[in-house]
Amino acid sequence: MRFVRFLFLSGQPYQIFSCLSASFFVALFSLSAGAGLCVTSNGVNLRAGPGSKYPITWKVEKFTPLAELQSSGGWIQVEDMDGEKHWVYGGNVTRKLVCVSVRVNAARLKKAPGPQGEPADIKFVDKYTAFKRLDEQDDWYEVEASWGETYWVQSTNVWRPLRVARVNF
Repeated sequence: MRFVRFLFLSGQPYQIFSCLSASFFVALFSLSAGAGLCVTSNGVNLRAGPGSKYPITWKVEKFTPLAELQSSGGWIQVEDMDGEKHWVYGGNVTRKLVCVSVRVNAARLKKAPGPQGEPADIKFVDKYTAFKRLDEQDDWYEVEASWGETYWVQSTNVWRPLRVARVNF
């Protein structure tokens, strides 16, 4: 007999299947910094295939988070927060940073974590605004923008890639 449970990570439901007789999880989740890629400079081209001859599908900014799918000849196939697949040159991304992107139409920025925190000079940012995550406190992330300023944003308002590893028995 199997039970299906849902785990909500970054506001997205993930199914966890467990088997009573073995009491093992069939799906394991890794939340480490290596679970996603982070764009390292402004104006990086995402492409339809693994090479510069393929059409540009999206031009992204520094700190844009991407989920790694596979690689081919120095190029990495990635998935963005909308689930669209692209290719990026490996030299334009890193696994050493944790980056997040605004997933709601507008996210409120604060000078300090928490609902009572003072609003930042830039009070709101639009969907797809990307940040480097610096710290975490409760359900708030301290983030750095590509222009160098730091803010606090509620974690439920941003997306970051998570790698799902499956173990079969």
